[in-house]
Amino acid sequence: MNIMPCHRIFLLVLLSSLLAASCRKTEDAEFPVIVVTAPLPGSVYENGDTIRFRAEFSDNVRLSSVELSLVDPDNKPMLSNLSIVPDKSPFTFQGEYIINDPLLPGGTFQLRFRASDGVNVTNHFIEIQVHELSRQLLYPLLVTHPSTGIWSVYRLKTDDTWTEIFTQTGDYGGSAVNSAESQLYMCGIYQSDLTAVKLPTGLPLWHVKAEQHQSQRWFEGIVFCYPDVYASVAEGNIRAYNKTGNQIYKTDTYANEVPQQSVATRNFVVASFRDAFSTDRFLVTFHNPGGKMISTRFFLGDVVGIFCIGADKVIVFSNSNGQGVISLYNASENTITPLNGMYESGFRETAMLDTDYFLMTGSSGLYWYCLSTNSLIPFVSKTFNNIACDNTSRLIFASNGKNLEVYSFPYASLEHSYPLPDTTVNLHLVFNK
Repeated sequence: MNIMPCHRIFLLVLLSSLLAASCRKTEDAEFPVIVVTAPLPGSVYENGDTIRFRAEFSDNVRLSSVELSLVDPDNKPMLSNLSIVPDKSPFTFQGEYIINDPLLPGGTFQLRFRASDGVNVTNHFIEIQVHELSRQLLYPLLVTHPSTGIWSVYRLKTDDTWTEIFTQTGDYGGSAVNSAESQLYMCGIYQSDLTAVKLPTGLPLWHVKAEQHQSQRWFEGIVFCYPDVYASVAEGNIRAYNKTGNQIYKTDTYANEVPQQSVATRNFVVASFRDAFSTDRFLVTFHNPGGKMISTRFFLGDVVGIFCIGADKVIVFSNSNGQGVISLYNASENTITPLNGMYESGFRETAMLDTDYFLMTGSSGLYWYCLSTNSLIPFVSKTFNNIACDNTSRLIFASNGKNLEVYSFPYASLEHSYPLPDTTVNLHLVFNK
């Protein structure tokens, strides 16, 4: 066995010590410095305002990146960040930061200025206040069917006249509105794609092509539940798409069953299905997000409307044997509880004013239902094609032939009447958020 001479061991130890000392001397131990001159701490902004900012960043060696973002008290980002790679140190970072999320809640937030030199990171926080944007109705939107294979979309202008903003050729299976992103979605059943257009201009944004299925159908309907649009397809599943048209997920496929009405809660997607070869009907529950099928339940009747009233519960309006039935479905327990009904006729269309009040049309007129008291009350003794609810001003919009009437809730006083360019197929209300 060879033994290294002592003088060589001493030289290796000395060399290692010198290298370690050299590394300690070149290690960057100084953090970047941030001095913010705008905005001032405690500044107050409205949703939609522009924050003008200015900050000086410096470092003893270099700056590899600087950025600005709005965060909540837990340091969670609330808006997209602004970032840049500085070309010098010190560096002045200034500009405009827009509060552009209409759904941002009001409260205390912090502007987080961040600088990095590649080794060390410095954060500097400026506390500000942001007021929540109050929800307001912008205009009604209607879909009409002026001729075979033509579907037109109109919006009401400020001078109480209607302007056509979009036309779709082909077939029509449904429409939905995303007020937060100012988007309208339309789909066909047999051939037309799922299309998104920008509101109020009607400029096409994206589309999802209809696929082939043995039934010669594809889209069976769409619904918007923030933040995604959900499409029922003849294949037997529900597909969720985001505001850019990307598929977020699709649910498990329920073989030989066709989805129709659907709604997304915080934890679940609940949909009504009809059997492809019989009169059987089901309520089916899926995980949200993800889409794994959790449970199925045999259900009597055809669902006309289904609405979320909690993380686990939905209220279901259906028709069975010529009568309208109102039921409560608990998705976590897979239980259904009949509540009330319209026994002289079935429901034609339903709408949600809030989680306690609902409107529905029947052959004898317009009714409202109160969940907390389990009361079904006549509202207006006219038949209507379509209805929509403005929960900000407690107004009910109802189309009747080529006329749109607006009633106050719950007093049913006629507030306004608008002549329509054509008979409505669907009626929506567009809000600022």
